[in-house]
Formats: sequence, structure tokens, C-alpha cells
Amino acid sequence: MEHSSELKELYLGICEALSSGDYSFFEDYFSQESGVLAIGTDPTEWWSGYATITKVFTTQLKKMDGFKILADTPQAYRDGSIGWVAGHPILKLPDGKEMPVRLTAVFQKEQNDWKIVQWHFSIGIPNEDSIGEMPTA
Repeated sequence: MEHSSELKELYLGICEALSSGDYSFFEDYFSQESGVLAIGTDPTEWWSGYATITKVFTTQLKKMDGFKILADTPQAYRDGSIGWVAGHPILKLPDGKEMPVRLTAVFQKEQNDWKIVQWHFSIGIPNEDSIGEMPTA
């Protein structure tokens, strides 16, 4: 596997598209192949299929008008026709509140373009808050 500046730039484009409400970006960059999957922050946010994912993203971006995704420097790699990115951007809400989030995406090269085949956007919760105190090693 090797570092991918191309996928790093695509990650930055994703953050910009989310911030600007450019839902057409996702229509262009999500794969239309079977098996495409997107997972969001809420336990009910688990979507399969291009039509469902792009419809949900369009609806959510329209409703969440005014938020920004402040990009960081992601890890971006590729191995042949498969690539992935992982980052820690900041979600900035319209009221100015900021929270760290996690964004990962897996890409597949389709007809010379990178397409998202798996997407995961989440807010990390400390283990102590979700399952109680963890034993020490």
C-alpha cells in the first residue's frame, strides 16, 4: 500500500462539499455498485444503496444548513484500485459549537474515477461513558 495524495485531496473536497451543502458532490462520488454503504452518527443511520444514500445525504445537508466541517490532515492510502482515507475533522455547528468527529471512507476505482463504497462518520464516545470503567492493563 502507498500514500495517496489524490485521495487526500478528495477527502478535503468531501469536507468542503459537506460545509457548503453541495449534495451533488455525493451524487458524483458515491458508487452505484451493489454493496455501497454509509454509516452515520445515530444508531439508526445505516444506509445501503446509491439511491438511498444520496437521498438521505441530500435531505440531511438541506436540513443542517450552516454547519461546517473543518478538515484536518487525513491518512490516505491506496492499493491498486482500492483506497481509503481516515481523518479527525471538526464539526462546527451554526451556533459556533465545535466537536471532533471521525470520518473514514473506502474508495474503489471505477472507470478511472474514485467512488466511495463505504462511508463512516461518527462522534467518538469514551468507553467510560458507553460501557463503564474499563479495567487497566
